[in-house]
Amino acid sequence: SVGIDMTQRPIPVVPAAHYSCGGVAVDLQGRSSIQRLRAAGEVSCTGVHGANRLASTSLLEGLVWGIEAARSIAAEIRNSVADEYYFPEISPWKYESEEVDPALTIQDWLTIKYTMWNYVGLVRSTKRMKRARAILRELQTEIEYFYERARLSDDVIGLRNGCQASLAVLFAALENKRSSGAHYRVD
Repeated sequence: SVGIDMTQRPIPVVPAAHYSCGGVAVDLQGRSSIQRLRAAGEVSCTGVHGANRLASTSLLEGLVWGIEAARSIAAEIRNSVADEYYFPEISPWKYESEEVDPALTIQDWLTIKYTMWNYVGLVRSTKRMKRARAILRELQTEIEYFYERARLSDDVIGLRNGCQASLAVLFAALENKRSSGAHYRVD
């Protein structure tokens, strides 16, 4: 029905992003480079399973690193002074009233999705990633401007976080000059 005869030629297949490769680098106790930030499971990068995620290995990593992180946190708290864990009060959010236009939010998500897929996908080049950087930086400026004035919602917060996460992936990819795991550099 789509003009493909699998008896005559192979079916074209494109790998899709299922699990995110990489993550927050942690040590054996789940400690990251940020003081008091631990990571375990899907979000972490332990190096146990190489440069790529394997199906369900994140469950094992979540269990093992989760237990080790919890033990490490408990020991750190036992050996600390109570004042070390004081959290300053967060000032109240300044409520804004600009209405959110769903069409703009949807279009911004599509821009992020297609920019990442087309320029920062499995096959990468410096030229493609620089184009992605220009697109995402401009979009980030627009989203931040809107974020400061809009009535906050899950959509607005998610869009801002999605753009920031995409830029973080992009900057890491620009720094990584070698091919490994599911990331292939053509230059």
